[in-house]
Amino acid sequence: MLNPSGGSEWRTVSLYRQLQSAAEVRIWHFRGAPSEAFSGFDLTRIDTLRLAFPRGGTLVFVGVYFNISHWIRLARPARVILTYNTPDAERLTARVDLIRRTCGLEPEIVFCSKELASQVPFRGTVEPSLVDLDAFTPADRSGRTTFRVGRLSRDAPEKHHPEDMRLYERLAEQGCEVDVLGATSEMQANAPGPGLIHMRPLGSCAAPAFLHDLDCFFYRTSPQWAEPWGRVIIEAMASGLPVVTDRTSGASSVIEHGRNGLLFDTTEEAFDLIMKLARDPALRRSLGQAGRVTAEDLLSADVRARLEAFYLDPAAPSRSQP
Repeated sequence: MLNPSGGSEWRTVSLYRQLQSAAEVRIWHFRGAPSEAFSGFDLTRIDTLRLAFPRGGTLVFVGVYFNISHWIRLARPARVILTYNTPDAERLTARVDLIRRTCGLEPEIVFCSKELASQVPFRGTVEPSLVDLDAFTPADRSGRTTFRVGRLSRDAPEKHHPEDMRLYERLAEQGCEVDVLGATSEMQANAPGPGLIHMRPLGSCAAPAFLHDLDCFFYRTSPQWAEPWGRVIIEAMASGLPVVTDRTSGASSVIEHGRNGLLFDTTEEAFDLIMKLARDPALRRSLGQAGRVTAEDLLSADVRARLEAFYLDPAAPSRSQP
């Protein structure tokens, strides 16, 4: 719970909100002081020296990139659910083996996208990260004089493509305003002077308000980091924005090019698509409206009901055989 815009953090919070009215739910965290963005939640730190850790019930681990130590044996959970949301098959295998050995349970696996599910030899369920459709809503974008392109992510180098800064400069040369929330410190230091390009740190604006001020949402990551899902893409679609994203992101699987978003392979294609949107308000509206419908379908009441049924299933899975 360290990063105010982390996908795992907001996946945790969204799941907590969905389940809290139907069950006793608690968020536990492993390291350091949580971000102030989560100050409104009752968070409990796992401290094995003080024997402070979850006991019984269903344990849900959001991610497989942290260590699970000996306390899990003492916790004696009825179920263990692993959320696989970053591509690391070796760690997933290690966590599955550990839970089998220490708890005698077969862990259930939740994949954040079909792409990740296809990369590992485990079965499970694919579950999109829940997005608050009441917080992320379409805005009235008529009457604007400047076309505004934006993107939002963690301020980590792997979340940004090395060609993106030049793309932003080219867009600015064409009169587009570019706003990046979650720019790395290097991007902020090397940004052009005052003008149409804005490089902002995390925390300077809330995500819903930031998206309301855009006309187009652009997103891709470094070639060294294939985005396993891309929660921010769904937030942008829910906000009624036309989305321009590369085909490698997990969330691109819900985008039909030209209907509810635009997909590209190269920087030149991205530039051409964004400029096409800049010149065509009707296309922006149609893509944004279709994107909102897609987000509503992806996160419908039926989807949420099935999700609750999965997590609140009182029947514990069978103990694994030695």
